[in-house]
Amino acid sequence: MSPPPWQIGDRLIHRVNTDLGPGRVTAVKGRTLSVVFPFAGTSLSLIADPEVLAPLALSPGQRVVVEDDGSRGRLEKECDDGRWQLEDGRTLPAASLWPVAVGISPLERLAAGDIDNVEDFANRLDALLLRRIREARGLGSFLGGRIRLFPHQLYAAEQATRADPVRWLLADEVGLGKTVEACLVLNRLLHTGRAQRVLVVAPATLTVQWLGELWRKYHQVFVLLDDDRLQDVAREHGSDFNPFDVYRRVVVSLENLVANPRLTEQAVAVGIDLLVVDEAHHLRRPRGHPGNPAWRAVAPIAQQNNHVLLLTATPLEEDAHGFLRLIQLLHPASFPGEFDAAERLASGLPLPPCTTSTRRVDIGGFPPRRHLPVTVNDPAGWAALDALVESQRRLPVGAGGLRRKADHVRRALSSPAALAAVLTDLDQDLRAACLQAGRDDPRAQWLATKAREWKEAGEKTLVFVADRETLIALKQTLETVGRIRVGVFHEDLAPGRRDIEVAQFRMGSGLSLMISTECGGEGRNFEFCRRLVLFDLPWNPVMVEQRIGRLDRIGRDRDVEIVTFRPPGGLAAAISRLYEELGLYAEPMGGLDRELTRVEEGIREAALAPEETVDAARFLPLVREVRAARARVRDAAYHELHREPYSAEMAGSILARVPARLDELTEEVVAGGCRRLGFDTEQERGERVWALEFGSRALVDHLPGVVPGTRFLGTFDRACAVTREELDYFASGHPLVEGLLAELEDGVRGTVALLEMDGAGFAGFGLLALYQGEGDDEEAGFRALAVDAQGRPRPEWAQRLISPPLRTRRVRPEAWTRRRGWRELVEKMAAALPEHTVPTACAAFRFTRRDKEPAA
Repeated sequence: MSPPPWQIGDRLIHRVNTDLGPGRVTAVKGRTLSVVFPFAGTSLSLIADPEVLAPLALSPGQRVVVEDDGSRGRLEKECDDGRWQLEDGRTLPAASLWPVAVGISPLERLAAGDIDNVEDFANRLDALLLRRIREARGLGSFLGGRIRLFPHQLYAAEQATRADPVRWLLADEVGLGKTVEACLVLNRLLHTGRAQRVLVVAPATLTVQWLGELWRKYHQVFVLLDDDRLQDVAREHGSDFNPFDVYRRVVVSLENLVANPRLTEQAVAVGIDLLVVDEAHHLRRPRGHPGNPAWRAVAPIAQQNNHVLLLTATPLEEDAHGFLRLIQLLHPASFPGEFDAAERLASGLPLPPCTTSTRRVDIGGFPPRRHLPVTVNDPAGWAALDALVESQRRLPVGAGGLRRKADHVRRALSSPAALAAVLTDLDQDLRAACLQAGRDDPRAQWLATKAREWKEAGEKTLVFVADRETLIALKQTLETVGRIRVGVFHEDLAPGRRDIEVAQFRMGSGLSLMISTECGGEGRNFEFCRRLVLFDLPWNPVMVEQRIGRLDRIGRDRDVEIVTFRPPGGLAAAISRLYEELGLYAEPMGGLDRELTRVEEGIREAALAPEETVDAARFLPLVREVRAARARVRDAAYHELHREPYSAEMAGSILARVPARLDELTEEVVAGGCRRLGFDTEQERGERVWALEFGSRALVDHLPGVVPGTRFLGTFDRACAVTREELDYFASGHPLVEGLLAELEDGVRGTVALLEMDGAGFAGFGLLALYQGEGDDEEAGFRALAVDAQGRPRPEWAQRLISPPLRTRRVRPEAWTRRRGWRELVEKMAAALPEHTVPTACAAFRFTRRDKEPAA
């Protein structure tokens, strides 16, 4: 049955925004009402929605103000003619009486019969429960990121944030998630107000990855402070203006910081709260030396009394002096002045409590890498490719110097198309040779055949190439010869398009193969792929490791297939053999940056030596050097010097603190709150994926942190969010989640209710009061108290009432609040509650004994 139409002069209350007080209808046009709210001093145009607007109801015992003369009184009873008798004997028309102070206190509202919708109360109760459990006994601020939860990362972040200020060295083995750990610490410091200005310093090749990690996984917006941005600041604010005053959360490349000493001065002047330095092993200060340019650029910022996180891939065993220098930067008192690293380690003294250095062996459970080298029997095809490489090696050094020549050789090794892209108009014969060699490339022909087989087997394959030209040519071959559709991922795609490509690739029914340039190795998760194909081999072994790392990730539950090609001869064959001898495909090469840099230099020297025939023997000294360094790291002779290291035995107790229902309860609160506020909501069938829009039909015109008109497509499921990065992750820190919780905390929606429910053995009438921000460690977030009709405490009733789900029958408010003595009963029960403390919400309830649970 639809509610009666509104008429001019009718009085009402706004169920959502009760701070307005009661209002009077002054105009009606269709379903639009003009309403004046005298206590709020405002007039609004509102849609006549019965979920939002309700007739103003008066009740005995209510304090009122008389509109005609401003006098006050208390209602005694309603007369037969609809007028009301006051306790002072006056009898007045209902239309002249306005409730006083409705909405100031939930208990006063309950006594006055001003009752909210029970769904709003249930939403508020769920939100209070969410605030309680998401604290997770100290892990709370770590749980909002779009990450799989690994106990060693949670342990490292918790260890680091115990100190104030946080000054910590993250030195986990490569691939264990140092960046994740740093972001966990960063998130906590920001959310707890311990940091406002944040500066992330990273090598230029990693700055975009940091921006992506912070945004996609932690809802954090940072700005890349590069030359263009600095010019913008100077143009808009003046050349002397401090850019760190314009942008409070920034990423700066280490190279830019070194090249612009003024940036360091400006960072020191403004006062950076948190400094994060990635690849901190690039900061070097030999004995008796003021430090290399990187050290001198970063040290003045780190030496302030601020929070500092240093991330290094070089373990203590590989560079003891450099490692201890970083600790000295964090805690100068531990290493005053100069020191002898060998003597310090020989003493056996533990390191200061400011490091974590977890190894793969400390975690266990990593699936093996399986190298699958491919030999293609096509002498003519390989000879054509090698001829292109040798043509570039034999060229004299001309304009552009050695760098240009080295790039041409590298491109020739990658693909004929990559080389053709940099040839001049004078190289027509060579261009024709590239075209023919590209058609007959044995790698592409083999891959076209196998790609079809892999597709039919339902397996996903990621192919890495160095250059976009190689990507385009290979895509054409696979689609024409292999007759399959191919996805692409490269630096020229817009960020949104990259997300779409990866999403389509990830779908079970989607593309079976994707070709990516190196930008696919920057933070993206392709763990769902069965295999990795290295179509070409970068000269930098670290880049090969980055490629492999897209699949070889913590938590992977199957072997990592790595497909490479074995050319029969030439420079390409020597490089292929070198990487196999190094063991590059067998296990990570973390902590060996110095040795791997020399490998890259050795390949470059060979490529630029035209008179030599390069074979694998040329690289034997490099192989021996890398193997010796790896042995030192593997021995981990000084690992026991790290205090309180992580061990696999800790995993169970750490993960036990993560609430099992966290994602589920967040979904109930947020999706339920959006429905109650009139947002457009739609759930994908069979998925925990929601489209939530702050649309034109919303019942509120403001939500903290969310702009009207914003549409979110996201999930409440952590595992889904990790694999589908194109979706928002609705978790702690997401603006919609925090906005809805703030709306409940700051507003009055759902603060007063009437409940009638099965007591599960209890029977009686009582009052439930909810107090926010109180309780011990086990009840952080809120406290629930219940008293019965006689004012006696009933803690067991309170526990029953707040235990989800809240199953209550609908109660017509007037059936309870219009009864004689209602106000007195509420006031009697309220008197038994703690004095001088006002509950944030309350409900009158009746427990009944029934054989069956009532319907929701």
